[in-house]
Amino acid sequence: MKARNFSKFLKNIKKKNALILLLLSIGLVYILFDQRGLIQRIRLASEKSSLEDRIEQLRKENASMQVEITKLQTSDKEIERIAREKYFMHRNGEKVIKVEPK
Repeated sequence: MKARNFSKFLKNIKKKNALILLLLSIGLVYILFDQRGLIQRIRLASEKSSLEDRIEQLRKENASMQVEITKLQTSDKEIERIAREKYFMHRNGEKVIKVEPK
């Protein structure tokens, strides 16, 4: 090869490398930042995990409320206890003493 042809060959290779690098960069940006890209996928996976945790928490809360509903439907003592604690109700002749914390 002559020096002139070798110089053209090197310039041609540099142009090809620059073009390949440009295409790879555009592809990488697309893969990372697209609407269905990697970053969006990671964010959605995190949101999904937190929502699943919240669902599990609500299921436990629902189960405890179901137990309380069952107790209230079957026990008059439970109704009386809640009425006394939450609404400060009392029987005739009883005195209610409120103790306030300091």
